[in-house]
Amino acid sequence: MKGAMLAVVLLTVGCFSLPVLAQQQDLQEVMDAANALSARENELLSKKDAAGIASLFKSDGLLVMLAPQYEFKPGRDAILKHYQGIIDAGATSITLELKNLELRGNDSIWAAGNYSVTVKDKTIQGNWFRILKGENGNWKIAMEAFARAGVMDVPPAATGSSPPPAKSK
Repeated sequence: MKGAMLAVVLLTVGCFSLPVLAQQQDLQEVMDAANALSARENELLSKKDAAGIASLFKSDGLLVMLAPQYEFKPGRDAILKHYQGIIDAGATSITLELKNLELRGNDSIWAAGNYSVTVKDKTIQGNWFRILKGENGNWKIAMEAFARAGVMDVPPAATGSSPPPAKSK
């Protein structure tokens, strides 16, 4: 009887843990795919292949630059022009460090992290966010946003470094 009870318990635990293990496996595969896409972007940038980078996006993909200046680049042609401009400015490499990833259904990934781009001898750093969509068995960038890291000009009163104005009586 104890053996049968143990078998039922083990079977029950096994049935509930299989979906968790499958989900972890799926998440690892998705993380690997997101990192491979980032590595491919770096490879193409080092080869000065703006068209190759643009091909990583869906045909109706969107690139948004949030800082230092807001730019909205819809479609692969606009994305190609953007990356060609970066290459022409002297960009030689980009590193995308994945910090957060969420699988959204079977065909969508939200991913975010930090980046650094080398332009001539200068390194520009910031944050990125991507939405990846499945397309014909491959992951494509549906939307990507970049923002540069930096210090904002904040008046001293807003940071709390100066005393509040005196109250009048």
